[in-house]
Amino acid sequence: MAYPDDSRKLHKRATPQIGGVAILAGFLVWIAVELLSGRAVDVKLFYAMAISALGVGAIGFADDQQGLTPSARILMLLVFVGAVIIVDRDFLSVWLNWGSLGPTHIPLWAYVPLLALAAGGVVNSVNMADGQDGVVGSMFAVWSGCLWLVTSGAPADMAGALCVLSLIFLVFNLRGKLFLGDCGSYGVTFVLGLLVTLAHARGQITLETVVVWFFIPVADCLRLLITRPLRGISPFLADRDHFHHRLEEKMGKREGLACYIAAVGLSSVVAAMVPRFALVCVCLLSAFYFSFAWLTDANVARQAKPVPPLPGSDNVVSLNKQDRKRKGAV
Repeated sequence: MAYPDDSRKLHKRATPQIGGVAILAGFLVWIAVELLSGRAVDVKLFYAMAISALGVGAIGFADDQQGLTPSARILMLLVFVGAVIIVDRDFLSVWLNWGSLGPTHIPLWAYVPLLALAAGGVVNSVNMADGQDGVVGSMFAVWSGCLWLVTSGAPADMAGALCVLSLIFLVFNLRGKLFLGDCGSYGVTFVLGLLVTLAHARGQITLETVVVWFFIPVADCLRLLITRPLRGISPFLADRDHFHHRLEEKMGKREGLACYIAAVGLSSVVAAMVPRFALVCVCLLSAFYFSFAWLTDANVARQAKPVPPLPGSDNVVSLNKQDRKRKGAV
């Protein structure tokens, strides 16, 4: 359960944060049905995705329950990157596929660390963006829908399944009935990242398009990793200085969410369907992001109050006295 704390978590009531469990459970059931029915032709791919969904989802679930240190989370993510490569080497590529340039050869000894860095960076960036109802769930639906459009075969079917599951989750999330939780922000992002990696390795998606898709959450993560230490706080300490918070401050909650998702959704679809426009999308996203997140909102950064974690956790919020009495009575 996610409890309101009147500081960073401003929802009105205790809310289940098992949306990621629901999405990943549905995805695993779909994989099991495909394998048992014999329709799964690329068995290694299905096993790799099942291991990822189960393993990385478990990392996020453990983080929801007890709180893991950032170094522990990153280390475990790297372990599963290695496990996926061992199970299915189709995720590896010796080429970086560009839309505006010819393919660039890259040796495997360089590609594997690059893949690990990208996986850890994207997963943690999306996790940091999960601070407002509808933000990450909508991005999941957009990214999986785009993957369904540009891929074929089993990856397209997987992307379609994730898109449907994400839309179902959004029905409850936008009403404030269900939160994603770290299980979802880690597990679902990792699975989508693997599908993006496979699509790139097969030449179905360019690197510029990938940059467009993940631009806003990654840019926001990098900004906070730089600005938080400059303000004298830990880069891993939660606050209300995220991009969605700044849009909410400027426009209002609904309008800010609509603006955020429109920027991600429209640019992602354009970059997926017409890759030659991906660099234009990057320029437009840069102007949109920094106009709200950097240049015009210094007062928001001063007002953003970090929320100190409980001992041994950087995710669990403290309960007020009344909540503690109720828990003690139970």
